[in-house]
Amino acid sequence: MGKFTAYKVQLAGLQEGRFEQEMKVDTAFFKNMENTDVLSADVRVLLTIDHKHDAYHLSLKCEGQLQVPCDRCLDPVEIPVDTTFEVTVKYGPTYSDEADDVLVIPYEDTSLNVAYMIYDTLMLTIPLRHVHAPGKCNRAMTAMLRSHRHPGGGDADDEQLAEETLEEAESQGPDDDSQE
Repeated sequence: MGKFTAYKVQLAGLQEGRFEQEMKVDTAFFKNMENTDVLSADVRVLLTIDHKHDAYHLSLKCEGQLQVPCDRCLDPVEIPVDTTFEVTVKYGPTYSDEADDVLVIPYEDTSLNVAYMIYDTLMLTIPLRHVHAPGKCNRAMTAMLRSHRHPGGGDADDEQLAEETLEEAESQGPDDDSQE
């Protein structure tokens, strides 16, 4: 049994109509994709297939959460996931994904593995900059960043990060949960 057989959808021989299939994406899914940026995952994916004439309209509704490391303190940050990806799949002589919303697969393929579609959809939900809300970063790491701040050195982005980090550290009250 392969790593992604749970994400394989039989298209050939599917009657016309609407079909739904629920899938689960967890931490093992991202490990199998060889992605070390996602620390943990708990996402429910509802795949809806509308088969009309010679086209399969696929809709992937993803809901749940991902955990990635904070860009500042490296502690896990929860990223909420609530997104949908839609694509139309048709059969043709050769594979083609040139259009954004149409995928053509060869006639001899009886199934479609949607694992990579799910993966790409979830990766696009992660913001470029993933940080904790102000005051929620690890206090020990924030203090370490502050101690390594070089006055007068660095560019404007480094200075802005240092200022934001200082503001976070100063706004934090005593935190019994972050004992090390």
